Amino acid sequence: MLRTIEQYNLDVIKEDVSNSGIKEACVWNNVCGFNVLDQVGMDVMHDVIEGVGKYDLEFLIRYYVEDLKLFSLQILNERLVCFDYGPDKCSKPFILLIDYIRKNSIRLSASEMLTLIRYFGLLIGDLVPRNNPIWWLYISLRHIVDIVLSTSIQKDCCVLLKTLVSEHNNLYIKYSKLDLKPKYYFMQHYHTIIEQLGPVKRAATITGYYRPLVHLWSMKFEAKHSIFKTEANTTSNRRNICMSLAIKHQLQLNDMFLKGTLSNDIESGPSNNLICDSDVKHIKKFLEIDSLDSLFCYSLISVKGTKYQHKIVLTLDINENSLPKFGIIDAIYLCNNKVVVFQCCLLSTIILYEHFFSYEVKHKNKNKFVYHHMLYSHVPNNISIMSNGSLYVTLRSSI
Repeated sequence: MLRTIEQYNLDVIKEDVSNSGIKEACVWNNVCGFNVLDQVGMDVMHDVIEGVGKYDLEFLIRYYVEDLKLFSLQILNERLVCFDYGPDKCSKPFILLIDYIRKNSIRLSASEMLTLIRYFGLLIGDLVPRNNPIWWLYISLRHIVDIVLSTSIQKDCCVLLKTLVSEHNNLYIKYSKLDLKPKYYFMQHYHTIIEQLGPVKRAATITGYYRPLVHLWSMKFEAKHSIFKTEANTTSNRRNICMSLAIKHQLQLNDMFLKGTLSNDIESGPSNNLICDSDVKHIKKFLEIDSLDSLFCYSLISVKGTKYQHKIVLTLDINENSLPKFGIIDAIYLCNNKVVVFQCCLLSTIILYEHFFSYEVKHKNKNKFVYHHMLYSHVPNNISIMSNGSLYVTLRSSI
């Protein structure tokens, strides 16, 4: 139950810290138009990724390795090392040590922990029986992570998130035999926070989407903080380290202004100048033009900070069965220095295999040209090949 302003004022008067948790009135309440109870305080990174997600995976790994003995930690570590993480390869999780698992401590960064949560089903899901009830703890966690990291949230997702969090917490209590830690309780307020943030407004009209929680997380701030920590370790001046870092940061920013790199929406890697005549003909037909001022083919390109390269999976559209249409990038073209076009090998989506929390797909042996700005989702995805040859696509942002 959330504390109201009236209850808060009564608890301040009572001065009963042991029961209310309030020692004195918040000094910020003296600011005109501000009340601490009207504010939202949450962070998906600390609450879910480094909190609930870490607690869940610690329990699941310890349970399957030491209790059920379905697989050994060595097998899990071998798969962690050999797995193809695709766009998440820069956040590849390190090998896990049994001593830390027993102490309920997975020593991974937030980005590495998110990668482990995202691909845990593909990593060891084939070793876990489909009727194993404890595996539903992971599935419910994946559903929650999918919603809280989504960049577009519909109103109905609030009710769904409330139900998922309740079921997830009950599963954790039932199977781990442990009390809920504070971060589990923080998640119970997420659906209320989404409602408080309200719907997104565009062009003076209210859309059917609510403001996403991921826009409030501290992942980007932590990433910026790590840059300062690295620079602090490399500088020799210890007299005023804050001043040294501030000056260095301003010089770097001025360098960006002088070079004009902040305005570059498109950044490309090495160009392949050998474009056959048939490809040029097909691109002209797709663009519905007779001539091109310039045409370059790249193996890697970055559009507004999002990197695309060969063998990465794109979400092209949604089919009549509400399943995503995927395509693997075969070639990347930059037309007239401003239009990005992908040549994709189309995939046929069979089903969402919930046990792996990934979409099972197969090749259609058919190519298609796609504009970057016409993609259903601009977030690149990863495709994995299982031991039986089946292909699975893992969404990195829910649709």
